[in-house]
Amino acid sequence: MQFLKRHFEKIILSAVLLGLGAAAFLVFQAVTEAKSKTGPNLEKQQPNKPWVGPDLTPLRNTIKNLKEAPEFTLSGDHNLFNPVTWKMSKDGRLFKQLKEGPDALTVTDIRPLEYTIRLDQKQGDSYSMVAKHPLQPEKKWYESYGDKGPKTALYPCVIVGTNDALQTPPKIQILLPDTKETVTLTGNQPYKRVELYEADMKYNASDTNSVFTKQHPGDKVKLSGETWKIVVITNNAVTLSNLHSSKRETREWNGGK
Repeated sequence: MQFLKRHFEKIILSAVLLGLGAAAFLVFQAVTEAKSKTGPNLEKQQPNKPWVGPDLTPLRNTIKNLKEAPEFTLSGDHNLFNPVTWKMSKDGRLFKQLKEGPDALTVTDIRPLEYTIRLDQKQGDSYSMVAKHPLQPEKKWYESYGDKGPKTALYPCVIVGTNDALQTPPKIQILLPDTKETVTLTGNQPYKRVELYEADMKYNASDTNSVFTKQHPGDKVKLSGETWKIVVITNNAVTLSNLHSSKRETREWNGGK
């Protein structure tokens, strides 16, 4: 017992040193065992491969589709922004008015109408003249060189040259007051100019079909209950104006193609 009391500290120190030695041995043995297990695997490990980026094909296709987006149609068969008009027929039946007004109007023909002046015959110092406006009756009169006609009804032309009047056929020069033109007339060579155009049209709406022939500026047509006035006809189009709203629409002619 005295021995333990004298050497207590040495005994405790020796026990601690023995514990530390045992712990170091165990750590060394554990490291050695771990190396033996992992070493061979590390030697067999495949070399690193170069990095391959992700597949961006779906993203590229999406961006391409955005650049080549389909046309966004706000009209046509669907009625999201283009509602259909429903109307009632005379027999009480409801129907869709898919087309009405100028949208259902087709120009089928346009023809030029000519204004003509011709020399009919020579009688002494006077000349028998004939003028024809396409929408008016034929007008006949006699006039002499320089004669303009009465103030209340001026002649359509004034004779300004008769030097060749004795030729066969006779030839004279006339002045047109409205256009200031000077032209030559003979018995077989009248003066001609396009005065206006007339049109034929066809109306195919959901509620009615109509045909309008020989229409001129100023004429009126009924399109699904609304009155439209023809204001202009050119060689390839007809322009109409709604009498109620003053809205204008132009329908083109394809020249019979």
